Amino acid sequence: MVARKRIGLVAALTAVLAASTMLSGPVSAETLTEALAKAYGTNPQLLSERAGLRATDEGVPQALSNWRPTVTVTGEAGKLRIDSNTSTTERDPTALELEISQPLYRGGRTAAETRRAESDVAAGRSQLHSVEQQVLLSAVTAYMNVLSNLAVLDLAQNNERRLERQLQAARDRFRVGEITRTDVAQAEAAVSGATAG
Repeated sequence: MVARKRIGLVAALTAVLAASTMLSGPVSAETLTEALAKAYGTNPQLLSERAGLRATDEGVPQALSNWRPTVTVTGEAGKLRIDSNTSTTERDPTALELEISQPLYRGGRTAAETRRAESDVAAGRSQLHSVEQQVLLSAVTAYMNVLSNLAVLDLAQNNERRLERQLQAARDRFRVGEITRTDVAQAEAAVSGATAG
């Protein structure tokens, strides 16, 4: 009976861990520190938030690029042949154009875009920090729930063994006439209650 109950509780604990969003891989951490490290490094939600923050970070250099000049280079090359009655002329026309433009004033748009990009990065970092805290709290909660459930299981198994010893003692005492059949039935009910719960 102890083995059957233990298998049921272990199966329930396994189901709880499998359903937990704390880890994306198999549960194998032995200490709280290992569980937290694994959750921090492998949680899909955290990985997604980090990737999003990296993308948001790119907005700052893009906004700052509006302070820099824009350079445009255009080139053309070709072959020209002119045939006339008296002569043939061949030419290789080439053209290269370089244009540099530097906005002197954009109506404050560059400064506003830079501030907005920096604010987006700060908001992204705050969001990442919040998600990190949620994930780590979930990891700690799941870890402590497992420890608590294992302790409850151990107590229940010890109680069941104690009640079975008391039942055996009650049967022995009944055989020698020290107690009544009712006392034995009460001991049996206690064992049944322990194995059912």
